[in-house]
Formats: sequence, C-alpha cells, structure tokens
Amino acid sequence: FLAQRPVSVSQRRKRPVAMEAKAKASSPPLTIRGQKLSGEELEPVIISGSSTVQQLSDLFRQQLVGAPCRVTLALHGQALSMDDTVESCRLTDGADVHVIIRPDAWTLREVDMDTGLRVVLEGDACWEGETLLLRHETACASPGWDICPDLDSDFAVEATVKLDEWPGPDWQGTVVSQHGSGTGWELRCGGPGVNCVFTTSRGGHNEHMLPLKGKVGKWHHLCMVYEKSTRSITLYADGVGGEPKKIEGKFKPHTRGGVEIGRNPAWHDRGIVGRIRNATVWPQGLNTKDLPFLAAEQVAQAEASELDLKPTSAAASSG
Repeated sequence: FLAQRPVSVSQRRKRPVAMEAKAKASSPPLTIRGQKLSGEELEPVIISGSSTVQQLSDLFRQQLVGAPCRVTLALHGQALSMDDTVESCRLTDGADVHVIIRPDAWTLREVDMDTGLRVVLEGDACWEGETLLLRHETACASPGWDICPDLDSDFAVEATVKLDEWPGPDWQGTVVSQHGSGTGWELRCGGPGVNCVFTTSRGGHNEHMLPLKGKVGKWHHLCMVYEKSTRSITLYADGVGGEPKKIEGKFKPHTRGGVEIGRNPAWHDRGIVGRIRNATVWPQGLNTKDLPFLAAEQVAQAEASELDLKPTSAAASSG
C-alpha cells in the first residue's frame, strides 16, 4: 500500500529541532522531514549522513505519542532498511520520508515490513504467495526476531497451519519458536494435539496440551496466549480455548538464537512438513474475545489462497 500514498508535504515547514545522532564528524549534517500517513508533520530531524536508518527512525519515534516500539521509514513508497546509512538510501538534505507506525505485532512476510529485506529461508522452504511451504522438518523461515515475553504484560503467538504429516511425539512439530534447552517459548503440535512451551524459573518448561482433531490435510488456526491478570497460559485451536495453566516464577529467555518459523532454533530436526500462514507474535497480547472470528477468517483466507494457486480447468485442459 505504500506506493499508493505519494509523499506530499505542505509548504509550511516546521523549524528543525536539535536532534542529532552520533556519527562521524566528516559526514555533513542533514535535515530530514517526517510525515505520518495521515498527513501530520513531525519535527524535522538533524542527523549525519553516516548514521543508520535505525537511528533516524528512533529520533522520529521519540516524537510519537506513547513512543511505539516499531516504526518504519519509507521513501517514495519503499521501506528503508534499518541497517543502511542515511546517505546510502539517497536521503539528501531536506528529504521527506513517511513515518509508518506498525501495530504491536511481528508478522511473518516474505519481505519484512520493518526492514524491507527478504526473510531468510533455510532448508527446503519456499513461498507460495503469502504461504510458507515447508517440504522437510528441517526447513524454516528465520525473520531475525528476538522476543522475550514480559510476565507483567500479556503475550500471544498464533499461526494458521496445514500439515502434510503429523509429528509423532508431542515435542516434535515446531510451528513458531524461540526455545532451547531449559529456556524460551514455543507453539508446536504433535502427539494428541497442539501444545506449547513457556519456560520460567519455578515451573520449568510449563508444557501444556490441547487435543486437536482432523490433524492432517486441513487448515487450523493455532494460538498460545499468556494473560498477566491470571498469570496463566491457554491454548486455542480454531478459536476454541482449553483449560488455562498457571505460571510461576520469572521467564527464562532463549539467548542463543532468534525466532524460527517451522523449526526449533536449537534442535533443527524438530519441525513440521506442511504450510504456515500469518505466523504472528504479539508481545502485548491480543483480544481473545475476537479469536473465534479471527481464526475462522484466517482459515477461510488460507483455503481461498489454495484455490487461487490451482490452475483453471481451461488452462489445465490446454496443457
């Protein structure tokens, strides 16, 4: 949608504020102007051309109400990579950028919404439209996320999946994970159904299980939710939740690898064979009242995507 919103800044210019990122003295300062998609202008930022887009993004982010944790900058409808320098993105003095506030969620896409870079695929993984196809249990997408739940905040993980093979043991079928030995969190399937790991200092892995029917060859929406008000985790399958499990102690993060979609980051033989769509991590949780509607919508979209990929009867007969 970015390309459909051309940069349009009014003739009235705000006076630049004294905001400068640390940079090499040899790089001249640039004034960069920011504007929300709504048209609201932010205070211009003065920054060195050798500073990174991440540093520029942080300066704009600090002006926003609530200082949201994720902001993307776009130039002429194209997202800028956070690791690039300001000058390498051809931002010149007086350049205009769009400041895009992202929802508080991390969603897997072929091209990362924040960096504009293609997500790394490993093993026998590829994209079919917006669906991640995993042909072997060692295949995965590695989006580069590092997400540690805060037990004083809600937390949730969801994905829409269709399995070609059902994992035997309950720990085998990793769907979304940042889990290692005695650490981290994971949404997975195997054995009798969908299950999860949510590691704490007093409860260990806090493994939890929810039975699932129609396991293979059918789209399912799977979700793990932690609620701070009850300090418990609940598993949902197709919008229907199971019994909550109480959580005690402090969360123990996995620090030897980022989030992987379709495979465990520590044990690469733990994964699924099938398809994943809309894999999303919600660091501040999500509204479980909407889950039945959300699950039905996600499954319907997944089923429709497969119909879009099938050749028409006329095309098939001509072949």
